[in-house]
This record gives sequence, C-alpha cells and structure tokens, in this order.
Amino acid sequence: MKVLYVITKANWGGAQRYVFDLARAAKEAGHEPAIAYGEEGLLSEYAGQAGIAVFPIPELTNGIFIGDEIGAFRALLRIIKEWRPDVVHANSSKAGLALVAARIAGVKNTLFTVHGWAFNEERPWWQKVALRAIYAVTILFAHKTICVSEAVRLDMEAFLKKAPVIYNGIATPVFKPRKDSRCFVPEAKDKVWIGMLSELHPNKGVDDAIRALADLKDEYPDVVLVVFGDGRERQRLQEIVRQCDLVGRVFLVGFVEDAASYLSAFDMFLMPSRTEALAYALIEAGYAGLPVVASRRGGIPEIVRHQKSGLLVPAKNPHVLARAIRRLLDNPEEAREYGVALKESVTAQFLKERMVRETFAQY
Repeated sequence: MKVLYVITKANWGGAQRYVFDLARAAKEAGHEPAIAYGEEGLLSEYAGQAGIAVFPIPELTNGIFIGDEIGAFRALLRIIKEWRPDVVHANSSKAGLALVAARIAGVKNTLFTVHGWAFNEERPWWQKVALRAIYAVTILFAHKTICVSEAVRLDMEAFLKKAPVIYNGIATPVFKPRKDSRCFVPEAKDKVWIGMLSELHPNKGVDDAIRALADLKDEYPDVVLVVFGDGRERQRLQEIVRQCDLVGRVFLVGFVEDAASYLSAFDMFLMPSRTEALAYALIEAGYAGLPVVASRRGGIPEIVRHQKSGLLVPAKNPHVLARAIRRLLDNPEEAREYGVALKESVTAQFLKERMVRETFAQY
C-alpha cells in the first residue's frame, strides 16, 4: 500500500508528529509512505533519516494567495498522478487542495484528520463563517474524516456525525534524571519549576501563565515559570515579563529537541490554551506523573478530569489560573494524587500502537 501524507508546514508540532509517527509505522509494516509538505522543518529532516520519501511543495503555505494555491494544487496533482498512491491522508488547513487533486487523479481512499479548527481561534466573525464553509467542503471531498477528540467532532457535528474519534497516542517516553533536566536554567536549579512545553503562539496562553505568576510572585518567591518552545510571540512575551517585574522568574528557554524527555525538571505542568484539539504535551506530562493545571478548552477535558486527575480552569483568566496553581502549591499531597491519577489514565488510553492500528483500519 502506498500512502501519501500531506501537511502544510514541516516544523515540529502535534500534527507533524502525528504524520511522522504514522508514516514511520507504515514503513515498518511494509507499506510505502511519502510526505508532501510546504515549509521545511524537522519533519522533513526526520523523514529523510527514517528513509521516508518526501515531496517538498514550496507553494503549499498557510497563507491564502491565489498564485500559491494554483501552484500547490498543480504540484499535488502531478505528484499524485506520478506516484499513484492508494491512500491520500491530508493533515492541514490546505487539506482541501490535496483531496480535490486526489479525487481528480482517481484515488479511491482519501482521508482528512482534523487536528483543530481555525475558526476556534480569535479572529473576525466573518472569517470564522468562511472557515466553517471551507471545512465543510473539505469534509465532503474526503472519503473519511478522523477527529483527534470528541470536542473536535462536536464542533462540526452536522458534517461529522459518524466520523471516528481516534485519540493521539505516544510511545512510553524515557525521561532524563531531574538533575540533568534542569541544565537549561542552572541559576534556578533549586527552585520550584512550573513548566510548559509550548509554541510561543497566542493560542497557547503563555501570556496568561506569566500574568498568573505575577499574582503569586510575592507569596511564593521560590517559584519560577520555565517554558520550552519558541515562536512568533517571543518578543511580546519578553515585554510582558519585564512589565510584570518577572525577569529572573520567567525563562523562555526556546526550542528544545525531544523536550518531553526533560519533563522531570518540572514540579507542575501548565496548559492554559485558548484552543486545543488534543495536546501531545499534556499526554506526555501525564506519563511523567506531573500535577496539571489546564484550561477547559477543546479536547483537554478528555485527558484531564477536573479534581480527579488535575485542575481545569477557564481560558484567558490568569487570576483563576493563579488560584489553581496556589491550591496545588499549598496542597502537595493533592497535587501528587492528581499526577498519579493522570499517569494511570493516559498510559491506558493514549497509546501510539492503538492510534496506528485504528488509523490504518481506515485505510
């Protein structure tokens, strides 16, 4: 079986990790996978190292430019006609281009995995309406659509009543010793670390985490916020750190390869996202047995049960976030119990083998 995976950016995020895990599993099972992508990044590098064929398409961008859309469509159609995949599996906001090209080329099985909806982001209402319409057409062109959480399915339930929900899954991580994991911020090695694995993007609520720490800084002088990840918000977030007088208390470490292996550095994990389909980082924090405070958005409540395996708070409310953090800092036994409960649930439910098996069953 030849499977073509299509994604816009090859940087390393949840959708890219999903594509790589499936492509590598397909190769290991004796199939022939390939990945078509736009912007270069770690995904294309890892694919090359794993011996997976790649098709770079420079015109396949996140922006909407008519010339690029036409160029990307032509490139996808050419690749599909020449490579002749049995399955085309699209995984990005430009999935529709790949699905239409696949239909024209006569591919008998096309799939679209929804890793989140752009209409859930903060944007003008008319853009949200237009995006819903575009997604509806994309779903119609796919023979099958996979949702990574029940929340994702419910957001477009009218079109996805029978769509399978297949949770993201991971292999059991190997965590580095705590002492080694704190090498990134040696000046804070003896502090209490509240941590995040997060792209520095408005959707992730890193600014809310910084402002929550500002509420707590005098009460808990030994607590610091450490964020592994980079992105377009770095300069703005650094300015917020200065405005909140948190220099030396907030550390934006930048991109860390295999960041999850350093989760033992953290004492608590935050995910105050404003929109989130189903986060790999939260699953990894669960495997690490960390107490978690997260926003009640998207698929997050499908991983963390409020006051059972963590605390859930409203998004975009740093003061409530601060109160939840305070509760876990003041009640270490409760925090420990949440971490144990979360580890038990994620290790039973969010397995890579199950994700691969259930996804391949759709092929």
